[in-house]
Amino acid sequence: MDFARQVELAHFPAGVMVTVRQTPEGRIFQAVQAGRGLELMVTTDAVRMYGEGPTVALALERLKKVSEAGLPEVGEDGMYQRAVFVGD
Repeated sequence: MDFARQVELAHFPAGVMVTVRQTPEGRIFQAVQAGRGLELMVTTDAVRMYGEGPTVALALERLKKVSEAGLPEVGEDGMYQRAVFVGD
């Protein structure tokens, strides 16, 4: 299933945009809404440990909970707060 469809099915609050990008260290999932946002990094080892489907489900679930509670404000330096999930 494609990522955009999974985000759609997760039913994020109105106005929240969710994206994912690959980095050498892992995947960064990002939820953004009007000057607020959160990044969730899942390391490459964690993706291997959890598997593809569970990794996406975990990231979307966590981002949705934070989005519903209220995303943190973007820092003065323009950086988003980041949470990291690592593999054992």
